[in-house]
Amino acid sequence: MENKYFNEAMIGNKNMLATFTGKGEVQRIYFPSKDNRQYLDYFHTGVKINNSQLIYLHDDVNNIYKQYYDTDTNVLNTEITNTYFNLKILQTDYIMIKENVMVKKYIFLNDGKIDLNTSFYIHSSLLSDYNNHVSCKIVDGGMLQYAHDFTFATFAKGKKLTRHQINGSKETIKSGDIYDKDYIGMSNDTSICYDLGTIHPQEKKTLEICVAIGENKNISAIENEIERIKKIDLSKEYVATKTYWRKYVKEHNGLNLKEPENSYEEKIYDIYKRSILLFPLLTNSETGGIIASAEVDENFTQCGRYAYCWTRDAVFMTKALDILKMQKETDKFYKVFCKKTQSKNGMWEQRFFTDGKLAPAWGYQIDETASVVYGVYEHYQYTKDQKFLKDSLRNV
Repeated sequence: MENKYFNEAMIGNKNMLATFTGKGEVQRIYFPSKDNRQYLDYFHTGVKINNSQLIYLHDDVNNIYKQYYDTDTNVLNTEITNTYFNLKILQTDYIMIKENVMVKKYIFLNDGKIDLNTSFYIHSSLLSDYNNHVSCKIVDGGMLQYAHDFTFATFAKGKKLTRHQINGSKETIKSGDIYDKDYIGMSNDTSICYDLGTIHPQEKKTLEICVAIGENKNISAIENEIERIKKIDLSKEYVATKTYWRKYVKEHNGLNLKEPENSYEEKIYDIYKRSILLFPLLTNSETGGIIASAEVDENFTQCGRYAYCWTRDAVFMTKALDILKMQKETDKFYKVFCKKTQSKNGMWEQRFFTDGKLAPAWGYQIDETASVVYGVYEHYQYTKDQKFLKDSLRNV
């Protein structure tokens, strides 16, 4: 796996977290928690126009990028302009609120003067090892990458596959000349292609890709689930996702900040709202455990990794949660996560997975325990839950 040191944007829901570069490349997808199972080695997208080689959306010398969120949401937009072909692409990424599905919507605009015969490619490689080998099966409209305990389905809504390649895709993907007679194979990377047809000058075309992660069940159940997701009205899900996050921001404006009056205040206000939108993406909704950061260094080249819950770090984050009217989340951290992770002698170890299991560590840090004592007192001293405060401090 290559080193990916920067997460420049994040989207998610209660169970999924996806991180992106500033050029719109999805780097990581976590499910069903935000810290443990990450599936992607890489997920590359590109277009082949007329007789060109594959033009990667995330990496081409002729591409110009602009990235931003829909206002007050975790819906991410990346504008990609290929200046050679005058093709403008709006890539919109979001994760549904009630479904564990990431949607990647692409709008293609031919802003030039010639016809563009365009094909869209996805080259996806999942992390694989000897004990959990990844294979692939082509399904209607996409591909199903799977191992013993999970499935990772990538498919288009309302589009048939034009071509695919399961074995040897790395050797042919750059030319775009992928081909495979097999519908199933033992490879952790697979390429698929959708024909967008000819995009005439000033014409727009749309492609919607879904990525769904789940348990490896019997194949009929998996394919039925894919068909069910295909029937979902994605335009309604897009609106519902934006509505959910905008309501979330309004409900958690704990400082009651008003609309800014100048550019300086506007920057502060944007950071403030982005913080409100970030916290739920880092939190385990079942236990209240909070990761210090989305992962940046799986190969341990610069640090010991950060996608774990340090009780010390999480305590200071819960202080921010209290300010932002997220007291229920703070309660869950202390009443579920801290209760679950406390040792018999009263201490807390260095760090944990957000489900409460002990994470890799390198020694006791006394401030992990001391911070919890401080945090419990700080959170509960002004609440009616004095019994929990006394019981918690008694166990330390």
